[in-house]
Amino acid sequence: MMNYTTNLGILKREILKLAGKISAGTKRPFQKFTADMCYGTMAAQSCVLSNVAQALQEDTKKINTVERLSRNLRESIPEDVNGNYLNEVKKYLPKETVVHIDNSDVVKPKGKAFEGICRVRDGSKSTDKKAVMGNGYYVTEATAMTRSCHPVSIFSEIWSTESAEFTSGGEFEYTKKVINSCTAKFGHVTFVMDRGYDDNDVFRLLEKMEQNYVIRLKLNRKIRMGGKKYSIDELCGKYKGKYATKVIYHGRIRKAKLTCVNGCISGLDRQLSIILIFGLSDHPMALATNLDTSTKNHLITTMRHYFSRWRIEEYFRCKKQMLDFENFRVRSLTAINTLNFFLTICMFFLAVLRETSDKNTHFHICIEAAAPVRPKVYFFYYRLSEGLYNILSKARTGIRAYFKPIRPNQRQLRIRGFA
Repeated sequence: MMNYTTNLGILKREILKLAGKISAGTKRPFQKFTADMCYGTMAAQSCVLSNVAQALQEDTKKINTVERLSRNLRESIPEDVNGNYLNEVKKYLPKETVVHIDNSDVVKPKGKAFEGICRVRDGSKSTDKKAVMGNGYYVTEATAMTRSCHPVSIFSEIWSTESAEFTSGGEFEYTKKVINSCTAKFGHVTFVMDRGYDDNDVFRLLEKMEQNYVIRLKLNRKIRMGGKKYSIDELCGKYKGKYATKVIYHGRIRKAKLTCVNGCISGLDRQLSIILIFGLSDHPMALATNLDTSTKNHLITTMRHYFSRWRIEEYFRCKKQMLDFENFRVRSLTAINTLNFFLTICMFFLAVLRETSDKNTHFHICIEAAAPVRPKVYFFYYRLSEGLYNILSKARTGIRAYFKPIRPNQRQLRIRGFA
């Protein structure tokens, strides 16, 4: 039998503990604001401020709580707070960090008063043959894989082509920004990217910064081998796959065959390992990497680095479905990015529950509260978020009682002439 009173107190303290670590060193109002946003978002399973205010259950009118939260969201996140967050993230990352970079979108089809709103490709409605455009923003995200192979965000920025900060460099400028940021904070990592990043400028930047990478090539990419140029289709026609292995592709275990050849891509003189993969889709896949592929184990490990990128797609989907990310109502880009930071903390809390499952019962409490149907999954964020919501929704009070008011010491009254 689930003891909601005990479990509610446990999870409240864990949320406040994480919020306190991330907001450490800031003033007390910001510490309270961080705790309110983290707890309120997870308790309401929504980023709409009226729902967050409802979950906080404060004694004041809800409109006053919404106004207070909205006023605080207008300020950018201090750099020290972002540093505290990344320091917490590092505790759950393996020594060889794998970073996935990808672009997503936030669509606001009826939005008109949002700052710098622009036309974006709606990923949920577009297909390979047809692109559906809509009003919204672009999101550049970088996630690192934890020890249990769950993604945590280490860089997230929402931007617009209509904003004053947008430069003529376009999407590459944000790719450059995220690579520089990850390198400065985490040192030497392995970057994994999809076909959208098959760009000579991206290859040159990674080579200049001496970083490892695995990038999927487009089908029209030319490979130089032995003084001749081959397209990906021509190159795949010459090979059938030397090794066979199993990979998780689109959430299912599939069989794949692969082989590796050495070649140069246009715009880069260095020879790279070109991994050709067969049997997963209608067209063979080609990955370009500078990692060691001299043995079968190294080759398979490198290939699995790429196929682990489906986790960042699940990360986007979970953030939108479980935290209602696309339904935000704040209008300025600064407020949108500040709100996005607190959603990132909420997603990180789910990762903490997963990573500490062998040390405490918090993970199992949330899984039991979620009442899952399928016995086994590879991605736990949905279940953890649902279980967390089911428990926190039972609360009759918010978290204001955890912040006791600080009163100055009362001065002792003395009568003149008496000791």
